[in-house]
Amino acid sequence: MSETGCDEKDRLLIAYDRASTELSDAVAALRKNEGVTGKDEYEALCRASEDAHMRTEQARLAFERHQQDHKCR
Repeated sequence: MSETGCDEKDRLLIAYDRASTELSDAVAALRKNEGVTGKDEYEALCRASEDAHMRTEQARLAFERHQQDHKCR
């Protein structure tokens, strides 16, 4: 059994943590390359950042929904 008593909650929290880290990395790459790369590459970095943001939000919502539905905290 997990430390919190809910394996699914732990799994969702790990997924949220990973998505948040990916978002942080994508934003850091975007900032690092601002004004340095060409337009196409910068737009690709923007899209990657937006995609990472969406995945983070989806992971957060899944985690929160599980907590609400399962009543685990």
